[in-house]
Amino acid sequence: MANRLDFLPTRLNAAPVVFRGMTGHEVGMMALGGLAVGLLPGAIGAWLLGAIAMVPTVAFACAGMALYFGGAVMRRLRRGRPASWLYRSLQFRLARQGIRLWGGDTLITRSGPYSRRRMRYQPGGRP
Repeated sequence: MANRLDFLPTRLNAAPVVFRGMTGHEVGMMALGGLAVGLLPGAIGAWLLGAIAMVPTVAFACAGMALYFGGAVMRRLRRGRPASWLYRSLQFRLARQGIRLWGGDTLITRSGPYSRRRMRYQPGGRP
């Protein structure tokens, strides 16, 4: 008898839904995005009020708002799509802008008509 699983169902291998319909990676992305957005208003508030505690307070408040409101947006965006759709979509959008990160150079970004016929003259070949 084998001591290992030769077959693992896809559902068992998928990342579970953690919070408001987002997976753990998406929760992390939303929280870090909210923290990054909240740093500038927190720094401005700390400078105006003279309280350095405004920076983390506003940053964490923005992270909480990003998780709360971003969860609804993420559910709407991902409805009916595979789990990797968000990452591939971001990767494709960055590759179209010329930023080729995380394997973006392997994506096909050319748009235009394709033909299945042979060309009459093939460069480097026989006519």
